[in-house]
Amino acid sequence: MFYEPYSRRGERRERARERRGCAPRALWFLCKLALKLAVLVLVLALVAFALPPGLFNVEPQTDLSIAAGLPDSHVNILVLGVDEDRGNSQRSDSMMILSVGYNSVKLTSILRDTVVNIEGHGQSKINAAYAYGGAELAMRTVNQAFGMNISKYVVVSYQALAKLVDAVGGIGIVISEEEMNHININTAPYASMEGAEEYLGYPVERLTQYSADGETPVHLNGLYALNYARIRKLDSDFTRTSRQRRVVQAVLASMRAHLANPAMYVKIFDVLKNNVNTNMNVVEIVSLGMKALVHGEIEQMRLPVDGTYNDNGSSISIDVAANAAALRAFIYG
Repeated sequence: MFYEPYSRRGERRERARERRGCAPRALWFLCKLALKLAVLVLVLALVAFALPPGLFNVEPQTDLSIAAGLPDSHVNILVLGVDEDRGNSQRSDSMMILSVGYNSVKLTSILRDTVVNIEGHGQSKINAAYAYGGAELAMRTVNQAFGMNISKYVVVSYQALAKLVDAVGGIGIVISEEEMNHININTAPYASMEGAEEYLGYPVERLTQYSADGETPVHLNGLYALNYARIRKLDSDFTRTSRQRRVVQAVLASMRAHLANPAMYVKIFDVLKNNVNTNMNVVEIVSLGMKALVHGEIEQMRLPVDGTYNDNGSSISIDVAANAAALRAFIYG
């Protein structure tokens, strides 16, 4: 019988112990690396949050008719909603000013039929500015009409809105039975498309829930939220813009509910990277996004304010000075 020398048997046992120890050591290394990365991300997020809002109110490279003398307490961002199915030379379907400060987040809708002066095009509906000159002319028009200092913009397609809603896990909205029916009306065209068993990755199905008690929110996925924001014929554009503001509020609420979920941030940045057009950099997005997240309810208003306009059914003429004063008082008051 052959006996292996003791020294060789010892070497073999030692190599086996080393092999068995590789996995735990590699796992421990990965855990330490993940922890360090998490701490680094947290530190960077806190540093970004600490940056004062006024730091981002920089003088733009192009003339945007920036109003001088406004406080640096908030950064005002023009948010433009567009329907990418209509191509590039289109009017913006929605227009909002998102004002972010340390202690407040404010959202102002501008009704798309509001008539203002658009540089080079005379008196026209404000939503035509985007069609005439993109986000730059839209910012200049809002600044000139309402005495603002907007130099940041975000252009969001409706399809991107749907993806953003799903990235935060869906949203809860109180909806009426009539709104549920109109959500389904907006969904119906997709069901008639050739081979349209799904649209934007969603099954084309009817929504069957609404807030019967007027208080309980209905959970909406991206497609339902999109079609809620697009309701046109149920009532007025005044109410329609309030729905759009509710969607923004609900998205922030859902983000706060999932703050500890790292997968949410990955999904959000994927949506922003591939589906949103903006002139804001990553530091600005993170800093202002953190400020918006830690704040409570979004304060809301819409332009024109009551008593300052005349609506003939197709266009809205306004007292420009009164609305400019109301907007500045709302943001900075």
